[in-house]
Amino acid sequence: MVTRIPGCNTFLRRATCAAAFLMLALCPGARGAEVQAQLDRDSVPAGNGALLTLRISGGRAGQPDIPPVENLIVQPRGQSQQMQVINGQTTVSVTYNYVVGSNTPGVYQIPAVEIMVDGKKFSTQPLKLKVLDAGAANPPAGTPPSPPGSPPAGGADADAAEHRFGQLTVELVLKDRNYLFVGEIAPVCIRAWIPADARAQLRSGIQPEGQAFTLHHVSDQPQQTQERKDGKRYLVVTWFGGISATKAGKYPASLSVNATVAVRDTSAATPRRRMGGPFDDPFFDRMLDDMNTPMIQKDVTLKSDDEQIEVRPLPSAGRPAEFTGAVGNFKFDTWELPATWTTGEPQQIFARLSGSGNFALMNAPQPGPAAAWKTYPGQSEFTPGDNASFAGSKSFQFSAVPRKGGPQQVALTFSFFDPATAAYKTLTSPPRNIEVAGEDLVDAQPNTTTTAKEPDKPQDDLAGQHPALTPPGTLVPLVSRPAFVRLLAAAAALCGLGQLLAWLRRRRGDPQRRARAAMECATRQARQTAAQCAAARDVAGFFAAARRAIQHRLGALWNQPAQAITLAEIQARLPAASPVARFFHEAYHQEYSRQTIGDIEPHWQALLDEALASLTEPAPRP
Repeated sequence: MVTRIPGCNTFLRRATCAAAFLMLALCPGARGAEVQAQLDRDSVPAGNGALLTLRISGGRAGQPDIPPVENLIVQPRGQSQQMQVINGQTTVSVTYNYVVGSNTPGVYQIPAVEIMVDGKKFSTQPLKLKVLDAGAANPPAGTPPSPPGSPPAGGADADAAEHRFGQLTVELVLKDRNYLFVGEIAPVCIRAWIPADARAQLRSGIQPEGQAFTLHHVSDQPQQTQERKDGKRYLVVTWFGGISATKAGKYPASLSVNATVAVRDTSAATPRRRMGGPFDDPFFDRMLDDMNTPMIQKDVTLKSDDEQIEVRPLPSAGRPAEFTGAVGNFKFDTWELPATWTTGEPQQIFARLSGSGNFALMNAPQPGPAAAWKTYPGQSEFTPGDNASFAGSKSFQFSAVPRKGGPQQVALTFSFFDPATAAYKTLTSPPRNIEVAGEDLVDAQPNTTTTAKEPDKPQDDLAGQHPALTPPGTLVPLVSRPAFVRLLAAAAALCGLGQLLAWLRRRRGDPQRRARAAMECATRQARQTAAQCAAARDVAGFFAAARRAIQHRLGALWNQPAQAITLAEIQARLPAASPVARFFHEAYHQEYSRQTIGDIEPHWQALLDEALASLTEPAPRP
């Protein structure tokens, strides 16, 4: 906006602006101490001066003292103060202005200036000023020094206009590696770079642009600093958070944030003519030019460049059978179980694990030896250990049934993948002695059917040795007699019955059929548990039981243990639009939201039925 004071001459306008800027020096400073020095040009003719600015932000400081340099003239030209407010946070900086030059040509080194800010010493960087012969051309005021090898002022990059209102950058904060694993929550640093002389208001939080990554735990209160990049000064707003991926590959980390940014329209600025007077110097020229430059305000979406991030799959080699997808670094905190048990009767087991990683993929540890126990899903609760929820602890409470009686040693086991070492690890708790009463539980064995015995063949009567002892016979052939025909029919029926019984026996002993029967039984039990959890409004229990039912079906189809099937493997082997992948993705989000009690949505149940119906089994062999 252009401000004009009618009825005042040029001298009075300059005096008024100078007084207003001097009064701003009484305002308190902002956070984050920083001291910087800059020349508005790197060369001047002899007898002319360049504008030297010393900028102090983040604290209170006294008048700087510039060390004297032989033949170098330094004249103070007042001070100014700038305030910026972004999302309720104020950034205040005080700028001291000097005109420096010399009547003697040469290269002059402006030494580092030491400034005390709130009792702490800060130093600026040394600067160089080249004083040319008096007849040399004078660069225009406000032109920044060009670094060696930089292109001319008119040859800016094509994306300069795109980044005029700011830009967004994303950087992985991982030690000694630039990749992450499937299921890992990797910390990232997100920065919004806004021009220092602009006004900005953020209108949204950080949002992912694609579906490759999921954003976690983004900080609510971003940090603000002043930084220099590519020769320009920026106000940098920094967020910290985490990203994770469910599928291996290389994907762009595209994030965005909506903002309203107002920048100065330098194309509409009119160069001022030097009119003489006490305020006719580069400092006031530049100050008044800025005041007379209109602002351009625009609603923009700051997007990050599509930098590729590599997502590596979890290795298949060395994967434990009890691994369920947990990625991070964990340890046992505590676990509790009753000292006395009875076979067939369930009791509660409590366990708590802590560490850092993706707690949403963590399932309850299992008691061992596995053949001696049967467990049922229970409840879990996550307690964050830091503001970003990267670290914390997760408690589990579930039911278990002992299958064998007598004194036993019981320990809990838990397997996870450590991305720092790229290896699987299995935790085993210290064993505890318990006493189990009752008889061992025996699995139901299939009934055995004995093959029917063939009837004993009738004994032929002994032929008489004397006609008087031999009864009279018939002349009808044996094959034509009705008894012989009935005997042949009975023998054929017995052969068919034997073949049928043999086929039934082979079918009952088929290991694939027995595995399918066990899978169907486990699936029915899981669905019954899901229905019970749905009736009890146990959201976590419903998704855990439903997910276990789908895992049993997939285990039979893929010929691998059901508990070893994770969301990452489903995403890798099934289309993203399949009902199985969609149900596991919905279960992942519900578990991450830590909602334990609530109504079971009808579309959850419909999606579960669709997922189970889509898992068709191969036809059984005869």
